[in-house]
Amino acid sequence: MEASAKRKNPSSNGPDNRQLKRSKGGSGGRWQTPHHKSKLETLRGKNLEIGDMGIWITCVKGKERQALGEMMDICSEYGEKLYGIKPEGPADVADDEDDIEASIKKEVEGMKPAARPKDATFEPMRMDLDCVGFVRTRSPVDPVELVHRICKDASEITDKTQRRSRFINRFTPVTLTVKANETGVEEVAKKILSSHFQLAGNDDAKVVADGSDVCSYAIRPSFRAHNNLKRGDVIDKVASFISSPHKVNLTSPDKVILIDIYQMYCGMSVVDGDWEALKRYNLHEIYLAALKATRKDTKEAPEEPKGEANPPAANPEA
Repeated sequence: MEASAKRKNPSSNGPDNRQLKRSKGGSGGRWQTPHHKSKLETLRGKNLEIGDMGIWITCVKGKERQALGEMMDICSEYGEKLYGIKPEGPADVADDEDDIEASIKKEVEGMKPAARPKDATFEPMRMDLDCVGFVRTRSPVDPVELVHRICKDASEITDKTQRRSRFINRFTPVTLTVKANETGVEEVAKKILSSHFQLAGNDDAKVVADGSDVCSYAIRPSFRAHNNLKRGDVIDKVASFISSPHKVNLTSPDKVILIDIYQMYCGMSVVDGDWEALKRYNLHEIYLAALKATRKDTKEAPEEPKGEANPPAANPEA
């Protein structure tokens, strides 16, 4: 009797006196097959690696899977348009909040030969932070060129039906990823900046006398889940590698140096000065601005004159 009483703890019973099952977490207490658990763990295990290039995306909270799905559709379209890359199959994006039937269906689709191959040109990754995702890209894709083209096209839409996404907010292209420490920042700065600026102390680099090769710049760092490196120190370190003919311009720079530090990783890219005009690559804001401009132009357009199509000329003698 005592053993029976211990097994049936009244505090853990439901309203009908049936013992409630304890949630083991991970799926909100919903049942998962061993294969399903293994699949999700494998997908969660995908992470950034040193040397990666790609695109950070931010999105609406709780819509990370949907945002990555939208991004993969956009990448497929522009991959073919810019680089001649044929679509590689369905995006392998996991969502542990899906019901079990939908999850199993995804797994079955993923086992088919048409599923996304290993080392795909575009590879989506779920991060362990809300509102953040990453798409790893591989050659011949240039993440800076890709993001700029997407945002430029978005700024020219004239109808809301042309909008390509509902959940994506901001893009941040990454040309190279290194370790997020002082040595890593120095390494990535030397490799990335040398293609856009004359580096300090580099006597082999040439700046045209009339200053036509001299460009201004701004440094824009972003930190996620990282506390070791300090914002001011990173800015000073990167700026120290750029030769003095290049001047800082925080309002209208010719080039913008984007630095994205996430956990133990540091990524960098250099983008054109229209980064600010393109809403800092915030796709959602670009769409809103483009549609607002379209409505304004339509409203201010002169109306056609009413009445006769060709009214008689005025009498000069009147």
